[in-house]
Amino acid sequence: MKQKTYNSSILLSIFKRKGGEGFWTKLINEENKYNYYNELALVAKDENALVCFKEDELNWLLITTDGICAVSFGEKIFMPFTELADVSLAMKEEFKDSIVSKEDFTRLALTNMNGNRYVVKIEKGEPFQGIYQMLHHIASSNKSLSK
Repeated sequence: MKQKTYNSSILLSIFKRKGGEGFWTKLINEENKYNYYNELALVAKDENALVCFKEDELNWLLITTDGICAVSFGEKIFMPFTELADVSLAMKEEFKDSIVSKEDFTRLALTNMNGNRYVVKIEKGEPFQGIYQMLHHIASSNKSLSK
């Protein structure tokens, strides 16, 4: 059975409406895709890259039509959207670093269907809000499908 795909126009609409691009976070297009050569090499032929946050080679996150690929704090994460059970603010990690303002948050906690929790780093501000809302939409869709 083919894995569920998520409507890229809806995901991009959520990203743009609830947040947006930043210095390190860009919508992937023909003009900039060469800036993400290493990240895009991980994308399967039947999926498309949508949004990429890339601070450096050890901190990046790529959202495709099928899932999330990331390297955050040196940890590699690959999670198909169908495995995303929950997304939340990584409050414990933010507070540990004395970050208390929501506008300065840079970390999200992703929980898969097996209960494993992964913390990913993204750009603060509008990119954070847009990516959080995109992933929240996917996790909510997964919850409604499992009922």
